[in-house]
Amino acid sequence: MKAIINGKIILKDRVLENHALLYSDVIEGIIPVDNIPCGVDIIDANGGYVSPGFIDIHIHGYLGKDVCDGEEESIRTISNGIIANGVTGYLPTTMTVDMKVIKKSLQVLRDLKEESKTWEGSEILGCHAEGPFISESKKGAQDPKYILKPDADFVKEYSDIIKILSFAPEEDSNDFEAIRRINKETDVVMSMGHTSADYDTAMASVSCGVKHVTHLFNAMTPLAHRAPGVVTAALNSDVSCELIVDTFHVSPALYDMLYKLKGRKLCFI
Repeated sequence: MKAIINGKIILKDRVLENHALLYSDVIEGIIPVDNIPCGVDIIDANGGYVSPGFIDIHIHGYLGKDVCDGEEESIRTISNGIIANGVTGYLPTTMTVDMKVIKKSLQVLRDLKEESKTWEGSEILGCHAEGPFISESKKGAQDPKYILKPDADFVKEYSDIIKILSFAPEEDSNDFEAIRRINKETDVVMSMGHTSADYDTAMASVSCGVKHVTHLFNAMTPLAHRAPGVVTAALNSDVSCELIVDTFHVSPALYDMLYKLKGRKLCFI
């Protein structure tokens, strides 16, 4: 067993000092420093913060490397880089690029996923596929020439590695056939993102299996008093929501309000 001392331990409702965090494979407990048992290995946090590892569910790259490089070296560099920032597990995220590039990138993640459980970098927990099934009018930084209609067969083929799929539900014609199939035949979490859907379409997609929203407010129909849009559907339903908290993409004035509305369903990215 090991004990982390001299750290600020982050709890649900406060930050605790003058205590030690005991752990082996899992966190065993938090005790006063004076009560540390004999024979425990001591790790000095040097006044830093102590918390469980972060999980990043939406990250395209780091240190000049991109998930869509389709190279093992890039993924290793990203994993080794983000572990230093406290991210112990993550979903490498692809973009709307050529489908051949997406498939190559997904295969690299497949090949490395098992190894990542024991390497020193952040563990690959799966992949977040952002696109290519998105709305051209809400493409953001995505390349419009690679946008496709939702393809349930593709998602099913790669459902062992894809954990989240960001897509535009209004592009799924024929009564959300793709959403229904993906929801029934896989465990992939479907997320509304880069979408021009109206409120009714967004709510209908939630009833068909959508459980998540990609970077709330950005690249989607906004909240307006006569056209409530995807934002209102996200707030009126039980979906979880990503929020970019760099103070540029979304005003910090909204952070507290969104936490009050979504609570544990809010994911900072």
